[in-house]
Amino acid sequence: MNSGTHSDGASGDILARIRDAEPEMSRSQRKIAQAILRAPHTFAEKPIEDLAPWIGVSAPTITRFCRLVHCNGLRELKLRIMGSMRVGSRYLAPTDPPRTAEGVRAELLARAQSALIAADHQLPPEAVERALDALLSGGVIYAFGSGGVSSWLVDEIQNRLFRIGLRVVPCRDGTMATMFAATLGRGDVVLCVSLGGENGPLLTAARVGREYGATTIAITAPGSSLAEGVDILLPCRVPDNGDVLGPTSSRYGFLFVIDVLAFAAAIRIRPRAMETLRRLKQQFVSEIDGELDRPLAD
Repeated sequence: MNSGTHSDGASGDILARIRDAEPEMSRSQRKIAQAILRAPHTFAEKPIEDLAPWIGVSAPTITRFCRLVHCNGLRELKLRIMGSMRVGSRYLAPTDPPRTAEGVRAELLARAQSALIAADHQLPPEAVERALDALLSGGVIYAFGSGGVSSWLVDEIQNRLFRIGLRVVPCRDGTMATMFAATLGRGDVVLCVSLGGENGPLLTAARVGREYGATTIAITAPGSSLAEGVDILLPCRVPDNGDVLGPTSSRYGFLFVIDVLAFAAAIRIRPRAMETLRRLKQQFVSEIDGELDRPLAD
């Protein structure tokens, strides 16, 4: 561990520092570390006169521990522990997960169903129709998104729409998205995807595209900055059940909105979509996979 009393700001992850340093600590120091990691709320709430007997160490040992983890006394250590708990308390005491594979299957199925129902209830039909008008106006569709989920959702937008004959350019890089947006004009579309709707580079790209005349659409959380800054909002907020171990159910809700757009667009331009799909299938069967009933390049 580096020497010194305080090497980083209040934003430093004190719990990670304690966990990393624990193997090199003395027996008494390890008792303090384990008490913090096991019950951070309790540690932060107890006064020094109660902490020492609760942990089973002396008050001076606790003081020395504070210096060891680069805190200027017990008060700072407690403040930094409370700061970590505000950000990640549910990661310290996650909900009890299913204990069998069958339980996992049932839990994930229930979450997926709930996410689809939530997404369906939020989606305004008139906003979908307006989005379809824009997507089918003949311009280029730029799909912007970044982050763990949004970055691959923009690829899914391309995957769903190119096969019905629409021109889609996906972009996961914030700087490039803004540069693309600066080249747009009337008839073009910016379709943004963001779970939280507060991604700074994405907000910039949407604003720039709108300034140059492109129609901006967002699949994002209602009430977010992105939701307020686009022409057409397709709201999607899937409640989180608090289980940090499982994959986020928001994916299902966002995929549902994307599929609604793709399917409805294909129906609107059915002859064109059918011809594009026929061409794809012709080449797929001829060059890649001869099985006629296999899904088209999925």
